[in-house]
Amino acid sequence: MAMFRLMGKQSGRAVAVADIGGGSAGVAIVEPAATGPIKILASERITLPFEDRASEAAVSGVLSALNDAAAKALSAYTARGDKTSSHISAAYAIVRAPWTNSKTVRASKKFEQETLIEPQVISSLGQEALQGMSDGNQANVFETTVVRVELNGYPTAKPKGKRAHDVGVALLASECEPRIRSGASDTLAHVFNCPPPTLRSGTRALLTVLRESAILPKDCFVVNMTSLGTSLIAVRKGVVVESVMVPEGSLSILKKVGGGKLPEETLTLMRLLATDQCENESCEAIKTAIAQAEPELVKVFGEALSKISSTRRIPNSLVLAAPQDLAPWLAQFLSRLDFAQFTVTTKPFTTRSLNPRDLDGLIMYAPGAKLDPGLSVACALVNIEESA
Repeated sequence: MAMFRLMGKQSGRAVAVADIGGGSAGVAIVEPAATGPIKILASERITLPFEDRASEAAVSGVLSALNDAAAKALSAYTARGDKTSSHISAAYAIVRAPWTNSKTVRASKKFEQETLIEPQVISSLGQEALQGMSDGNQANVFETTVVRVELNGYPTAKPKGKRAHDVGVALLASECEPRIRSGASDTLAHVFNCPPPTLRSGTRALLTVLRESAILPKDCFVVNMTSLGTSLIAVRKGVVVESVMVPEGSLSILKKVGGGKLPEETLTLMRLLATDQCENESCEAIKTAIAQAEPELVKVFGEALSKISSTRRIPNSLVLAAPQDLAPWLAQFLSRLDFAQFTVTTKPFTTRSLNPRDLDGLIMYAPGAKLDPGLSVACALVNIEESA
């Protein structure tokens, strides 16, 4: 079943879109389109310095980055000399790991005889599935989406009005760190003088956009990394069936590999190494450091993969959404033989890294707007929802 989309086909209006990651926040001002790609008129991102932070400091830092990025994006938008700047009438915030965690929960019901399926049956099962969450906090759930309905064991996109004696519902439920949730809402509403934003999880945004762009295979494994965490998502028959968050992100990996080096320096060396352009002494040192760090990383990711594959092996097709500089190394790392034991074929993952060009049919940047992969996904989601 397609994910729920907001109604309201409109164009010629301005909407603010925020992308909130583990150690950065980006904001774009966009013009949704009734048909065709969304136009990104202005965009800004603030990235926090690479350093360890306590939980409270990490939340405060990201919210401060969000406020600064929003103010800069608004300034760039209103400073455009060639266009009339419409008032920003709405806002969206896409919140990613480690601030959100998404999981699929299920519920089913059997009837003694074939029964007419009305919307309230699906709604009731969705509520039952949510109440049955065993390892989450229902109070922190901010987003629920019916992603699959089965009648008599068969999936259907339009269950209303059909008859069945067995109904099953799969619900994607997303939790959000409460301080990020309230802080993001207050910040965007204040900066843009608009109603509180619509909040979406990074998992929902990524899967919806990949599905719309035809990149998402029906059976695949999605890895979405931010600076402070990585979401691992198993998709089967187009539905999220398992999801787990690994507390390893680009920052922690760079610190493990770099030792005393600045993370930015380590990132440059890893990028050169992944493209076979690194040959000096520093490169040899980073090769050794990577070799020493990889066993621990294999253990952490292997434990998560073991959990996801405990009932059924993971699809071999892997879709990777990660910081562009780190993506080549991460793609090689995830294709290791160590992880083949968890896949359907017991062969290594076949990895495809998400490229901003993959979204060319969904977004377009106005002259002067800064290219931003995270915001590209967020803005593409907004256009999908606004134009539905």
